[in-house]
Amino acid sequence: MKKKPTKWWGTFHFEERQQLYWELGPLLLGIKRLSHEWHVANDTQKNDLENSSLKIASETSPTFTKETSRHNRYFFHKTEPSLHLIPTLADRSQVSRAETPFYLPVDEHVTIYVSSPVWVRIEVGDKRLMLDEIPSLRLSDTWYGPNTREGELCYSSPTFCRTSLAELPFRPHRVISPIIIQNHSKQPLLIEQLSLPLPFLSIYADMNGNLWTEEILVKNEPHHKNTIRQGKGAPSIVPSAALVNHARLHLKAHNFMTLFYSLLTD
Repeated sequence: MKKKPTKWWGTFHFEERQQLYWELGPLLLGIKRLSHEWHVANDTQKNDLENSSLKIASETSPTFTKETSRHNRYFFHKTEPSLHLIPTLADRSQVSRAETPFYLPVDEHVTIYVSSPVWVRIEVGDKRLMLDEIPSLRLSDTWYGPNTREGELCYSSPTFCRTSLAELPFRPHRVISPIIIQNHSKQPLLIEQLSLPLPFLSIYADMNGNLWTEEILVKNEPHHKNTIRQGKGAPSIVPSAALVNHARLHLKAHNFMTLFYSLLTD
């Protein structure tokens, strides 16, 4: 019996006129090499909650929907046989809302696991020229901030906040971010939503093909003073996970306090 793949990224060798197809959760991806062209087709299905499939095939083509699929051609003087797929994170922060807002009592802590759709970066040749970046799931836009002048344009994600790893099934197209929240204030903390700064996070892969980011530690202090820190390296729950891609942006360019949450003030 052929073993099911757990890893969809890496370097692939293409002969001329060869094509490969990936089914990565809701994302369908087809790539073909010609002597002077690369062809890239992609389509996104809608059943992200249920879809955790991972297939790589060279013969059977998935069904691309005419209305939603994209077909691009990239011309070269001469194509090279190597193609590289790299997991990457979105180019904006992602707002994730809890399905049911909850309170964190005084002197308690909790780890929340928030997942986000991976983007697929496509590079070719020894010079690793980028052809495209394709999100495995296209999220809607949302504004996140105290008013229309302060804040940032983000992606809005369906609820993917969990407090137990057992509630997180293997989804090859999603990246898991552990967020540790500690409440050191004198009142319960109401948690309704989080803005996850994806462009400033790296991606790590464990031996089972799960993708992770660094941990984020949030300390809620008295008088609404908060401390937010980004961990270094793979999260403590999977310390042996290997780095597969660096963050898009350097942390110094960002104020991590944009990852904020509402407080109970009554």
